[in-house]
Amino acid sequence: MATPLVPAAQIVRDSRLPSPSTIKVKKLHATIKGPQDAWGRPDRPQPIAISAAVSLDAPFGASSANDTVAADTVHYGLLSKAILSTLAAATSIRSLRHLLDTMWAELTGFDSRGCDISVGAEQEQPRQPPFLHFAQLRALEMTLHLPKATLLGEGVSLTAAGGFEAAAAAAAATDGGTLVKSAMRQSAVSLKIHDLRVPTLIGVNSNERLAKQVVIASVEIDRLEDDLDVYAELEQTVVQVMSDSSYETLEALGTQMTVVIAAHLHRKHTPPRDGAGWIINISLEKPIAVPLADAACVEMSTNTANVPN
Repeated sequence: MATPLVPAAQIVRDSRLPSPSTIKVKKLHATIKGPQDAWGRPDRPQPIAISAAVSLDAPFGASSANDTVAADTVHYGLLSKAILSTLAAATSIRSLRHLLDTMWAELTGFDSRGCDISVGAEQEQPRQPPFLHFAQLRALEMTLHLPKATLLGEGVSLTAAGGFEAAAAAAAATDGGTLVKSAMRQSAVSLKIHDLRVPTLIGVNSNERLAKQVVIASVEIDRLEDDLDVYAELEQTVVQVMSDSSYETLEALGTQMTVVIAAHLHRKHTPPRDGAGWIINISLEKPIAVPLADAACVEMSTNTANVPN
């Protein structure tokens, strides 16, 4: 059975992150074939960057005291190899979510929704224990980033996060003295389109009403559980709203983007299974608005349950 789907921020809060100890692998580079490219075409080779953060329940006691890789940590080299070996073994990848589920299952023994992959599975031979099967596991976050999967931006990423039972609870779940894998208790997933650079008519000054200027938009849809790739259509929706803009303020533009994106989600996608709506996070930057600053920026977060249909 799937675990409760929660916003990403709730994983951070409920898992008490940052934890006493965390091991991260940042942007492990490889190539992938399967997920859609920037034009929405599947099965085209493209680069991918994979990041993972493993949060543990206790400090690095033995590892730091003995200056060795002990059982209270995760070997980041082995973690990297486990990720790359899963990527190399993956075949018939249908989407970015499918790849994320495959990697998550190999690392934890669950899919990214928290379903135990060993339950009800008919296997000719016993599965190897998942890479992260110890009781100290508090949380895992994994991000798959496709840097070439947008036409006007810095790529698209899909992030899954999961909170796991505390060490005491997991340690109690033993079978004949053999520790079983930690139980996953909640999950989060979000899709983000990074740094779209779109010429936009925006601004209150007279000169800004004469010509378009570049606005940099990042849009994240939290609690988006689609199995298929949807980022190409989402990018088109965002770019269209910005291209048609004649607003004076970023606040008004961001609100209109929220309304249009919410309508797009309701029209094209299955709502989150708990009925609590998607969360749309938008960041809008005007790089040339303030001459002595890198950019002026407005950020907003809205649950689609609060957006009028």
